[in-house]
Amino acid sequence: MARIVGRIVDRMVVATIRATTWPTIRPTIRNMILGITGISGSGKHTAAHFFEQKGWVILDADKIAHRSYRPYTAVWKAVIREFGEGILNTDDTINRVKLGKIVFNASEPEVSKMALSKLNQIIHPYMKRRIRNEIHRHFRRQSNIAIVVALWRESGLEDCCEKILLIKAASELRSRRIQGRDGISPETYGMRIQNQTEPPQSDFVVENSGSLADFRKKLAQLEL
Repeated sequence: MARIVGRIVDRMVVATIRATTWPTIRPTIRNMILGITGISGSGKHTAAHFFEQKGWVILDADKIAHRSYRPYTAVWKAVIREFGEGILNTDDTINRVKLGKIVFNASEPEVSKMALSKLNQIIHPYMKRRIRNEIHRHFRRQSNIAIVVALWRESGLEDCCEKILLIKAASELRSRRIQGRDGISPETYGMRIQNQTEPPQSDFVVENSGSLADFRKKLAQLEL
């Protein structure tokens, strides 16, 4: 029930912002909120960088969530209570590698799944509040906004977006990209993506299994 009410409020907020901020002398000019999603390794951040170069504001759900780990914040305290001080560095920052070994532990998949669920329950409310606040701030500035999120179903941000862009790539290619970038095993990659789901519906689907130039060309051809 709370999630449904939240979605209704989001629609009312966006409608109110548009009604009060769109310029009356140029009514055909308006800003957009685009959701960019895809399984880890598909290239959603590469797509986000493309839009950023075009002047879009990028709200990266992962980066916003990671900023919540700052020492002594409410989220930091909740994470330490749940997972213990063993995940801390000497300067009291959270060691994301140690935390990752708990929530993406291929040798204990069921325990890992429960741990990841608990972490998301701590992080996601903060992340959603921050993103909604940023939407308010940038929408008033007539900015185009792209929200980058992997955990689409859990994010609760779908009703904040007017259009959804889904980035796809072959599973083997996605795995190689992330293994090369993060130095993880195929098993750990499998654990990482087990809760990542594609949206049931999307407005645009772009395949990213070729060259970077080809991918950017496809993005440029989108009629947003």
